[in-house]
Amino acid sequence: MRRAIPLAVFTFAAVASSVRAQSACVTPNCLFGDSPQICKNTAAARIPLVLLTTSGVNFVFNPAEPRIEPGDCIMWRASGVTHSSTAAPCTDDPTCGAIAPPACTFESGNLGNLQSTTCHYNEAQFPISSASNYYCRIHASPTAGTMRGTLRVTTPIVLTVQKNVGTGSIDLSWTGGGVIGDVSYKVAKQTVGDPKFPAATTTTVNPNGGVLGTAFTDAGELSSATTRYYLVRNKQTNEP
Repeated sequence: MRRAIPLAVFTFAAVASSVRAQSACVTPNCLFGDSPQICKNTAAARIPLVLLTTSGVNFVFNPAEPRIEPGDCIMWRASGVTHSSTAAPCTDDPTCGAIAPPACTFESGNLGNLQSTTCHYNEAQFPISSASNYYCRIHASPTAGTMRGTLRVTTPIVLTVQKNVGTGSIDLSWTGGGVIGDVSYKVAKQTVGDPKFPAATTTTVNPNGGVLGTAFTDAGELSSATTRYYLVRNKQTNEP
């Protein structure tokens, strides 16, 4: 019994060390090292980034339960060793050596350090209020291990924007979004007239009263002639 324990550890280490970056198993809705065209045409502030990384002694997804609206995209990026983001119905093959079967709804492929895959989640396969389990084929299984998560699709966020001439502010209000037990938001503001919300010129703030709010007042903005764009999105669980 004493000799069985180090043998098991050695076997796991040997398998893990042999895994390399590989894209043969990537599903058609994902693009290894790039983004599907529909994601390139989506505002950057709307696409969550999920890191495949390490927390303490465990491999994890951060956030483990990303939230998107119907038809949105997610970027999956590895940090450290090679990882995958794999829907639970996919083949449990650490090498990513074969084409994913039809039941596999999303598969990032094996991502080496700092590599990324962006996937599009159409509403037909990922309907409103759906919850899709996923895992890392290299470091977990669909039912065991720390490197597992759930992709959650919320209702659409419907935004209303009004000019308040009396106060000179731009007033936002919205409905939809969130999951049961946590309906929370972030507001992205773009001030240089770019509706794709590039990170360098986009500011992200909380709604009035904090992340649970459903309104935002941008005071004094009517005095500026610069074009403004606003985007309200779900707050991810790894955000303050």
